[in-house]
Amino acid sequence: MLSKSYKLVTALLLATYVTTGAYAADKVKKEESKEAITVENVTPVRIESIPSTVTNYPLSSLDWVDPSGGLGLSGVTPKRSVHFSIKKDELITDSALLLYYTPSPSLIPVRSQLNVYLNGLLVKTLPIEKVDLGNKVEKEIPLDPRAIGDDNIIEFEFIGHYTDICENPVDSTLWLNIGAASNLRLNKQKLHIANDLANFPVPFFNITTSDKTVLPIVFATVPDESTIKAASIVSSYGGVLTKWRGIDYPVFINSLPDDGNAIVFITNDNRPYFLQEYPKTDVPAIEMADIPSTLTGKMLIVSAPDSEGLVTAAKALAMGNVLFNGPLSKILEYKEIEKRKPYDAPNWIDTSKKVTFGSLATYDEQLSSQGFKPIPINLELNLPPDLYFVNGSRIDMNLLYKYSKPSPLGMSQLRFLVNDHLLRSYPLKPENESDVITENMPLLGTLNLFTKSKVETSFLKPMNKLTFDFNYSMLYTSKVNECTTQLPIPNRVEIDPASNIDFSGLYHFTLMPNLELFWKSGYPFSIYADLQETAAVITTPADTSDLCALFNTLGRIGAQLGFSSTNIEIVTDISEKTEDRLALKDILVIGQVPDFLKTDDNATLVLNKTRQAISTSFNNQMPNSFSSEKRDVTQKMTAQSSEGLGAIISFRSPLNKDKTVVAILSDSPSGMEIVNENLILNASSSEARGSITLFKEDRSRSFDVGESYYVGDLPWYQRVYYVMLDNPWMLMILSLFSSVVFCIICYKVLKRIQKARLLKKSQRKAQ
Repeated sequence: MLSKSYKLVTALLLATYVTTGAYAADKVKKEESKEAITVENVTPVRIESIPSTVTNYPLSSLDWVDPSGGLGLSGVTPKRSVHFSIKKDELITDSALLLYYTPSPSLIPVRSQLNVYLNGLLVKTLPIEKVDLGNKVEKEIPLDPRAIGDDNIIEFEFIGHYTDICENPVDSTLWLNIGAASNLRLNKQKLHIANDLANFPVPFFNITTSDKTVLPIVFATVPDESTIKAASIVSSYGGVLTKWRGIDYPVFINSLPDDGNAIVFITNDNRPYFLQEYPKTDVPAIEMADIPSTLTGKMLIVSAPDSEGLVTAAKALAMGNVLFNGPLSKILEYKEIEKRKPYDAPNWIDTSKKVTFGSLATYDEQLSSQGFKPIPINLELNLPPDLYFVNGSRIDMNLLYKYSKPSPLGMSQLRFLVNDHLLRSYPLKPENESDVITENMPLLGTLNLFTKSKVETSFLKPMNKLTFDFNYSMLYTSKVNECTTQLPIPNRVEIDPASNIDFSGLYHFTLMPNLELFWKSGYPFSIYADLQETAAVITTPADTSDLCALFNTLGRIGAQLGFSSTNIEIVTDISEKTEDRLALKDILVIGQVPDFLKTDDNATLVLNKTRQAISTSFNNQMPNSFSSEKRDVTQKMTAQSSEGLGAIISFRSPLNKDKTVVAILSDSPSGMEIVNENLILNASSSEARGSITLFKEDRSRSFDVGESYYVGDLPWYQRVYYVMLDNPWMLMILSLFSSVVFCIICYKVLKRIQKARLLKKSQRKAQ
């Protein structure tokens, strides 16, 4: 019995051992298999060391500095600030502020000092020594990189003393000047960010710092019309994002840039060498991926089954990227419900109704200011460039403002300036704390219909700055041998957001050609913000410099309008059918003007490798005094020079008298590169005016020659009214003529009445 029990226990133990061993072996096998799968499928983490770079920012390049590039501190304005930003894909490892400043020689040493703050934290107190008085002082202040964020403010506080008693804060000897040569040194290290479209537009477009964006566009081969349109939509959207910062689009064909980010356009049958193994797609898609040859570079891959699908992907990127998330987003459906209406660009005000100042403000507290001398309140006012102003045109402004009560002594006032020109001044009454001003302001005209000459206005332009400058009188007095210490109270002023300005009732009518309107507002293409009545003609799509010119131009226009060119038409095939496609379009030509657009009247400039020819008029000296009366050709010249000349010309379209052609020309790729550099917003001081503008390096020169014409809609009775308004002698002649006609009519009527009365009288006598 015991033997049987022993055998049973032994059997159970053996079974347990075998089962446990099998389970353990199976578990080990599964773990090994799992480990093998993990090692095989997980993408290796990039651990390369990313080097840092040192960048010096002059004080003059930072925000909120004086026009001189420096900062002036005084007893009235003892605090001033500068602002700088850091890109979201950058890390600051070290930083310092190299400060050059000059204190007044009348200050008391040591008691006078300069405090430096970073984002509200005191960084350094610089006592003003005796040897510093009246001399240029150099100090280097280390800044803690841990205190630097995306948006940063460096504040300077001046504490100045010039006497032991009875100090007057408005005394002219209380000053300290921070020089424009001061600079901010930042050690930056690029971050390798995750491939997540939720971060878009980072890192492709710079939307934080003041630096321009350089974003290469990559094609597999010479692009067709649909592919160019897709790239045009994305490039104009880049301008919308970067705004005033400027953006440059170098073009690469079947190659990648050596460094930085890029946008790559591919289809299932057309892809560059480095994406040959990229999976084919059945719907348009957007993906963010690493550029293998760089440490931090990213590429935005715009893919579709065909080139028409690229247009859909580009529109989705420009209009619906808020839905994008993760490394890849597929566009399952995109519908454009309605096109833009004329003159409804987001960056332009609505001229059909009153516009409140609150809608013009771009950040909180923009409509308020405080201080002993409050900083002027500035608002940007962007108008459609073809608004017709003449002498006698008026606009209504309803201004509501609040202010802390000024001293009854002296004179305090609010000055209203437009583009730094004084328009009105209003007293700040000591007995009030607010006021309401209703103005019907006259405007200086930009056109004169009778003489057809341009009259520049110093008041309103396509881009305007409204300034409300509150000035308080400050009086501090004391009797002899008596001194009362007064602590001045900072003043506070506010513009009510409900204040408004009304441009309704003005007409859209302007004299063309006028390259200044194109340069500053993209006119006439910008009449429709989506460029639905614009056709871009690319005569040499294989030339990367020409493609770059197109994309830079559209990026510039996108920044000016605030909307992407989703409905622009691209034309590369120059044939007989092309004329029909362009008959109802304003035309943007890149490269060379096609023969069907050339006429004897517009052949004012020829640029090619063999010769350069130009026709000029007496409108070639002062752009501010260009006159249509002097547009006739007076000189013609033909030359053969070294390459490196670019130009922009404008003339009436021979296909439609109501449409305009703007052509960007060059004698070579190097000449087009010069134009491209000048097309970038705020990249140079060059300007375009008249009908021809030539670019050589960083210089430009404008000419006004050839046929002039009007664009827009101005009713006939308004034309008569404006002619009379500008020419009183014509009004006098018309009045005399009207009086004579009226007298003749009255005479005829009275004679008829007299004749009828005499007839009745004679009939009575006959009876």
